[in-house]
Amino acid sequence: MSLLKSRKKTTRSPRKARGNGDFQKLHINVSSPKIVMFQVMSGFEKGLKVIMLIALLGLIGWGGYRGLHHLFLGNEKYKLQEIDLQTNGHLDHTRLVEIAGIDLDVSIFAIKGEEVKTKLKALPEVIDCEVERRLPGTLKVIVTERVPAVWLESLALGYPGRKDGGILADAEGITFPCEGNMWNSARDLPVIVVNDVEEDSFRHGSKMKHTEVIRALHLINNLEQQNLRAQWHAERVILVNDYSLEVICRDGSCAIFGMYDHARQVADFVSVFEHSLQTNRMIQHINLIPKKNIPVKFAGDAIMVKPRRRPTPVNSDIRQIESILDRD
Repeated sequence: MSLLKSRKKTTRSPRKARGNGDFQKLHINVSSPKIVMFQVMSGFEKGLKVIMLIALLGLIGWGGYRGLHHLFLGNEKYKLQEIDLQTNGHLDHTRLVEIAGIDLDVSIFAIKGEEVKTKLKALPEVIDCEVERRLPGTLKVIVTERVPAVWLESLALGYPGRKDGGILADAEGITFPCEGNMWNSARDLPVIVVNDVEEDSFRHGSKMKHTEVIRALHLINNLEQQNLRAQWHAERVILVNDYSLEVICRDGSCAIFGMYDHARQVADFVSVFEHSLQTNRMIQHINLIPKKNIPVKFAGDAIMVKPRRRPTPVNSDIRQIESILDRD
C-alpha cells in the first residue's frame, strides 16, 4: 500500500555546473530587531553626512558671496562716481538716469549694463547704445541718436507741427517724438503738412508708410543738398494732392513741385530764384512741374538798374531764363 501512496512534488533549485561538480544556490533572508535598528542607524548616519556636506557647501557659498559683496558692491572704491555719456544727439545725463533707472549711490557693479542698454534702445529716437564699466567708478554710455530732419503736422492724428513735444522724422522717414533737449536744435526744421492720412501710417521708431509724405521728405532732402540761400529754405511743405507739393519758403514765396523728378525741378528752382535775385525781382509763385515754359508770378514790377559798364554777351541759358521770367 505504501508503494501506491502519492508523492509530494518538489522543485529543485537550479544548479550551475562549475569545475568538476555542481552546487546548489541558497537564498536566506535573516531579520531581527537588532539588524533592523542597525540598518536604520546606518541610513541615518549617511543622511546626516549628506546634510552636513550640503550645509558646509552653503556656508562656503554664502561666505564667498559676502566676500565678493564686500569687495565689489560694498567697496567705496567702486562706487559710481561719473557717467561718461557720449552721444551725437541731445540725450543728457538727467534723462539718461531717469529712463535707465540708474541709482547714483551704488557700486558700478550693481548697475546692470544690459538692462540700461535695453531701456535706452527702446526709445524711438535711439539707433544703438553701448554700456561699459571703467574702473574704478566710471560708467561709459555711448548712444547713437537719430538726427531730426522735418516736423510732421496732421490735424487728423493730432500732430501739432513745429512745437515742443511734436513729432519729428529723420532723413530716412523714421518718426519719433520731440523730447528732452531736442527742441533746441529742431525748432527751425521745415514742416510737412498732411491731412489725408491713415492711423497706421506712422509708428514711432519705424519707417513711415505714407507714400506722399516720403516723397515730400525726399524733396526736402534734395533742397537741403543745394546749399540754398537762407531765405529760400523750405518753411512748410504741404501735400496738395497725390501728384503735387506746395513749398512755402522763408521769404514767403511759393513753389509747386511734383512728386517725382525732383532733381530737375530743384535745379530749375535754384536757377530761376538766383536770376530773379540778380534782376531785383521777388518771386511770389512758381510752378516747377513743367519742363518748359515754367509759369512764374512776381510780387512786384522789376526794378531797372542801369549797368555801370559795358554789358557782357549773354549765353543761351541765361537768355532762356530771362524769357521765362519776363512772361507774366
